Formats: sequence, C-alpha cells, structure tokens
Amino acid sequence: MMITWKKTTVDDSWPRKLGESKLSKAAKNVEALKGLDRKGTEKLLGTGELGNSSAAQRNRLLADLVAAETAREGAVTGKTQEDQARAWDRWVEWCRSTGISNDVFLDEFSRSERNKLFGAFAMALREGRFSGSNVHSLAESTVRNSLSFVASTFREHDRPNPTRDEDGELSRLLSRQFRAFKNDDPNPIQQKALPIGVLSEIAKRQTTETERAISQLAIGAFFFACRSCEYLKVPSAEKRRTDVLRLRNIRFLLNGRELDHGNSRLEFADCVAITFEWQKKDERMDTVTQMASGDALLCPVRQWAALMKRIRNYKGATDNTPVSAVWKNGRMEDVTSKMMVDALEAGVAAVGYEKLGIKKDEIGTHSIRSGAAMAMYLGECPVYTIMMIGRWSSDAFLRYIRKQVEQFSHNVSRRMLRYQYHRHIQEREPRVSHLDPRQHNHPNNAETRRNVAGDMTRRVRLPAFSLFN
Repeated sequence: MMITWKKTTVDDSWPRKLGESKLSKAAKNVEALKGLDRKGTEKLLGTGELGNSSAAQRNRLLADLVAAETAREGAVTGKTQEDQARAWDRWVEWCRSTGISNDVFLDEFSRSERNKLFGAFAMALREGRFSGSNVHSLAESTVRNSLSFVASTFREHDRPNPTRDEDGELSRLLSRQFRAFKNDDPNPIQQKALPIGVLSEIAKRQTTETERAISQLAIGAFFFACRSCEYLKVPSAEKRRTDVLRLRNIRFLLNGRELDHGNSRLEFADCVAITFEWQKKDERMDTVTQMASGDALLCPVRQWAALMKRIRNYKGATDNTPVSAVWKNGRMEDVTSKMMVDALEAGVAAVGYEKLGIKKDEIGTHSIRSGAAMAMYLGECPVYTIMMIGRWSSDAFLRYIRKQVEQFSHNVSRRMLRYQYHRHIQEREPRVSHLDPRQHNHPNNAETRRNVAGDMTRRVRLPAFSLFN
C-alpha cells in the first residue's frame, strides 16, 4: 500500500518536545492557572463540557489535574524521562526532515501508514542519523526502546500506539524489521563472572584507606549479589530508581539479638542483614540475610562489620552515610564504579589469564553480581535461594550463569550415567493431563497463542517453575 501524503495543520500549541504537554506546563506554576475563564480552561483540557462552572470549581479541577500529572511524572526515573525526551526530539527532527512536521502525531494517517512511517524512522535511527559522528549503527534494542519511548509520548497525548496492529500486537512489519536488525547485530559482549578468589587477591594488595574500602565493598557486595549502584557512586545516580545502601540499612545479629553498630564484638556476629530500600523493579524494603562463612577474610559478616567500623570513625558519619564513603583528601568522598573496575582489572591481571581464562577488559562491576550467581550455582544452592539472595524476581538470573565456566558441568556426565536404563510403567488408559500446555490446541500452548487473533486474555505464560517445563 502506498502512503498518501496529506496536507494538514495542527494547533501550534501542541508540544514539540516531551515534558511540554499543556498540563506539564501548567504544573510548573499552579498559581498561574487560577483565574482562568471557562473558555481558557476548556482549551487547556481539550473539552467543551465544563458548562457554567465557577472559577473556584475550575481552579479545583485544574489543581487536581496538575497533582495527578505530577504524580505520574514521579512514576519513572529521571533517566527514563531523559531517554524519552531524547527519543521524541529525534522523532520530531525526522518528521521535519521528511516534510511531515505539521503532523507529528500522524493524525491524518491510517494505522498501516503509521506502522510504515515508524519503520522508516527505525531505519533512520538504525543508521545513526541522529547520533554522533563516531556512531555508525545502533543496536536493535536501542532502536526498539527509542520507538517505544516515542509511542509512549503518543499515548500520553491521547493518540493510538503507532507501533501496534489492529489486534494490539506489535506491527508485523516492525516485528520483522527488529528481527532483521537483531540478526545483523554482533554478538553481545557480556561481562565475565568473577571468581571470589580474585577478590581475595585484591584484599591482599590493600595498603591505603581507599584500597581497604574497595576490598570491603567488593567482598561484601559479592555475598549479596549487589548491583553496582547499590554500593558505589555511579554516573547519574540521582536519576536511578535504586538507592545506594546506607549505614542504617546494615544490621548485625548475634544469637538472634541485634547488635549496636558501636558494639566491639560486631565482627563476631553470626548474621548480617541488609535492607534494600529501593530497587530496580520498584521493590521496597527488601531484607536479605547472610550467615557468617567462618572464613577469616571471605566472610560477609566480617567484611560488613569492618566497613561499618571504618566509616563510623569518620568525622561527620551518621546513619545516613552511604556505604561507599571513604576518607580521602581530608574529607569523606565516595568509592566510584571506575575505582572498583580498576581494582578488579588489577586483581584479574595478578591472578593471571591461565588460571582464570579472563582478560581484564572482559570484566566490570557487573562481574561481581554475575560471579555471585555463578558461585551459588557451583555451590549447589537451590535455584530459589539464588533468586532470593540476588533479589531476582524471575529466572533472569540464568543469564548470569556462564556455561563456558569449566566447573559449570562438574559431575554432570557422571550423574547422567547413574541410571543407564529406566522402565516405563504402562498406563491403563494413556492420556495427557488437561493442564499440560504442550498439547495441541491447549489455550496456553505457544502455537495456539499465536493464532488467537492477539487475544491478550489468552497470552498466559508458564510459571518459572512448572511440572510441564
């Protein structure tokens, strides 16, 4: 189908950038809204049904609308808002370059035409047309996320999602285009899982206050599979959902009784509990515990206790002091993610490639979280324990289990030989359970779901753990 270009005009007051919606502008100055007449209020709201409402009633309505808008803006992080604004700017720039700048919401185009236009926009993004001169091609995931942000802006302005077909699913055209992008993308480079022996090597090399802080943080974070933003100062930390841990979030228990942070026997506690106040998936006040390992160095209790004592001795330290604090240049500063990466690279280099099979440019702060998952797996910890310690809400942690690790398949082949024959018990009436989604035409069968005209009520996924997996 050929796209029919139509000349159209739109209200110039419509935003050209994210964050400039009428209500968002109004939210910047609530007082400026008061005193608007009925016509002005109707224009702001896009409705003509206010009737003979009084000024007080209009002011109340506007105040509630502004409060609702402010609450919605608080639902996403500053980084997400910036990414959405950047994507919208690129969309507007693309519209201007193609001659449709007067209809950035594509009101005069059909659904199929909007799908095709977004496919063309995706191609422009893919080619790096709006990126720096050193960027020649954007990855499929980046292009997909940009289109999703632009689509969100459409929805926020009461327009239909331009990336969807009539059945509410992702457009078949865009789906194929994304698949083609992904097929052409180079293989993703994942940070290698870091063995705890490297952290032991780092601990041996500590000679300064900063090196001591880095060692304590690395080992302490390892036992809780922490994200880097939870224990280090990372770029744009203020725009992230996750909060850095603070001293008040660390508790020590001995025989079930909580010890004060100033207790001289803190390192002899038998348990350390960490409360993660804000996390990536909007999980709040999630407390995870670890028992003492019995090792003089590689022990979560001993390392967090040493960290606590060190920071508590700093001038000005309080319960709100972040665990990343370190005394440097006569004042409290923070251990940064770059400082941690430098230390990890030095530790990997010291242990050597022959022993680890890891190059120093293959690791990063995520290697600690990945290494923790790998250590728990190799230690034969139950899957649910790995998920709870690392605070994974799904089986996403499996991405951290590296099949390339030599010990990954330890003893598996021997176990596979344990039962070289097994005998089937014949059923009197062979049947398949009606709960098994693998059977043909079952409503939760993958093939069936793809042929039910996009009925979202039937798109039921199997749980992470199922008899039929």
